[in-house]
Amino acid sequence: MEKYNYFIATCMMILFSLTTSNAQDKEAKITLTFEKADSLYVCKALVTSDGIPVSEVPVNLSVKRLFSNLPIGDPVATDSIGVATFEVPQDIPSRNGKLIIFANIVDDENYMNTETSGTVNWGMVVVSDNSNIEDRSISAGRDKAPIYFITASLLIIFLIWGTLFYAVLQVFKIKRLGKANIE
Repeated sequence: MEKYNYFIATCMMILFSLTTSNAQDKEAKITLTFEKADSLYVCKALVTSDGIPVSEVPVNLSVKRLFSNLPIGDPVATDSIGVATFEVPQDIPSRNGKLIIFANIVDDENYMNTETSGTVNWGMVVVSDNSNIEDRSISAGRDKAPIYFITASLLIIFLIWGTLFYAVLQVFKIKRLGKANIE
């Protein structure tokens, strides 16, 4: 039994050493710049490590949404001067026109996971129209629900309660008939 424990411990140590030998040791820094060129919105991510631009590192770009980040396109590798260039779509909705844009490096062989963000006024402002708030709709509650929903639910309730009331009356009728047969 002890030799099996020794074997398992040895395997675990070998596995641990293999996984830690490939760990990312280098730290990278990402700097975002935003430019409007002609009718295009361009975001550039400069990746440096110890002040030196890094090439061939995949950079992901995403926009902050309500629950998670929305990726913008596919990951782009940095060029020879350490810059990854992204074209940002012009139709990303926003409440106040501001977008929080994230650039990150994830699962690179040489560099640790890094993330940075920046805010820019490139969002498409969404105006909500609440002019039909008083109308009946399927998503409305109680007094604004469609008439056929109210009618159908009341009919179902009356049918269920009617059936229960009928069953109780039948039980009393059986009980009364049982008393009449005994006498």
